[in-house]
Amino acid sequence: MNGDILLQNLINIFIISIILEAAVMAIFSVSALRGINTNRAVESTRDIIIILVAFFLCFKVQDLRVFSRTGLEIPKMLDIVISSLVLTRMTMFVRTILSRMKGEE
Repeated sequence: MNGDILLQNLINIFIISIILEAAVMAIFSVSALRGINTNRAVESTRDIIIILVAFFLCFKVQDLRVFSRTGLEIPKMLDIVISSLVLTRMTMFVRTILSRMKGEE
């Protein structure tokens, strides 16, 4: 297994997670949606959007898959699911960091 390629894949996913979080924040910061209180339904909707976008990104872009080119032979769909879950988690991590920097939590 090539560890350097695995690390490069994880760094690529982290960069995409920053972009994904910025895109979702832009959608939810539209002035029409600002009147909605941040409740559990809005948070769940945001999470579902992130999960779906992460899955389709990992499905379409092979470079975003965690185990691509590492020499580890796993089924393609399992690689896509693991990669999308890692991308989702990193996106939520970025959201937590940004909200702490803003002082929302």
